Amino acid sequence: MSKVVGANVLRTAKLEDAFAKAERDVRDTMVVSATAQWHEDQNAKSMSKSLIRKRDQEAIAKERQAGANELLVRRSQRLAELYEAEREQWEKELADQGLVIARNR
Repeated sequence: MSKVVGANVLRTAKLEDAFAKAERDVRDTMVVSATAQWHEDQNAKSMSKSLIRKRDQEAIAKERQAGANELLVRRSQRLAELYEAEREQWEKELADQGLVIARNR
């Protein structure tokens, strides 16, 4: 058997180098994995923020429409009350002059 002096040292050194490379690869993979996870989390947060923003905008639009409808109803009601008050005042002024409005039945 021919044994080279220091062969066991060379073999141990190669194993240590292989283990060191494997540890670096594992560390690099973990860093890449953590970075990818962070980006996925950020993407999910931004998506959820945009969904929340969209939902809020829809709620604001619905409130604005409901407010516009309520305003329309109130204005119509006040206009009808104004017309009624003006009609009553007109009839009173005509009655003071001895006149009446002929109404169709």
